[in-house]
Amino acid sequence: MNAQDESHRPWIGPAIATVILLVLVATSAGGANWQLTAGVLLTVAVVVALLHRLLPGSRFFSITFANAISVYACVYVSFLEARFEPTSRLVEVVAFLLPILGFALAVYLKRRGIRSVILSEHPRIETRFGRVFLWLLPVAGIGVLNFLVPLESWDAPLRGAWLLGAMSAIALIIFLAGHSVAVFLVDTGLLFEDFYETATRLIKPAFAFLTFYSLITVIFAALYRLIDRLDGVDTFAFSGAARDIGFAESLYFSIVTLSTVGYGDVVPLTYAVRAVVAVQIVLGIILLLFGFQAVLRATRDT
Repeated sequence: MNAQDESHRPWIGPAIATVILLVLVATSAGGANWQLTAGVLLTVAVVVALLHRLLPGSRFFSITFANAISVYACVYVSFLEARFEPTSRLVEVVAFLLPILGFALAVYLKRRGIRSVILSEHPRIETRFGRVFLWLLPVAGIGVLNFLVPLESWDAPLRGAWLLGAMSAIALIIFLAGHSVAVFLVDTGLLFEDFYETATRLIKPAFAFLTFYSLITVIFAALYRLIDRLDGVDTFAFSGAARDIGFAESLYFSIVTLSTVGYGDVVPLTYAVRAVVAVQIVLGIILLLFGFQAVLRATRDT
């Protein structure tokens, strides 16, 4: 029982991260179109369940598929906003689902060959990874065509018909290249698994880095607040207006300074506080150098 639990444990982290990513992308990309949000989440749930049933032992394959849907949803919504607004919401949802359904159908019909790739003990990622570009070329061509056609001068029904036609063509391409697309996801899943295993080994140095980072942030935030209270003049300007700094604002300024972002919305005015800012910037650079060194050492040790 313990061995079985141990074998399932590596998948929990990526699965939770994938669910969070999907919900975030679906809700933000869908916006007011709740039908598209529901379509993304429901479709991923159904297809992932189908993949688990058709392709046993393919947990990272399913996770990779779900993450690929997140990328696809971002690209799809970007095309909608750029070229197909306004369009019927029903048309938008159906057009989004077409390539996914084409892929699911291809997986079902070619499940034996895909399963043999997944269960292969020595998959040759290097020799197969280039296949992704073969089916991506016609898909990219359809995307470029959408920018060449004067869709802005068309009415909404005609734009919707063009959208359905374009996505149907993409669905057909993915269906015909279903095996290659699935193999690409398998290879990506293997790479994702290697990356996750490496990332788990870096938790300890990453936690140490974040501990020192937060410590420096809080210390300098307190110093900024203390200098502002002890000095007889305003030490900071907010959008050009000089006034006292609150502790929450000093924390924000400390984080911005330590990361050397420098938004410019909060500006130090006195020489004393500027000297403290300079010290924090130098400490931030040193912390980054030691942090990278610790990460590289942990990578070499494993």
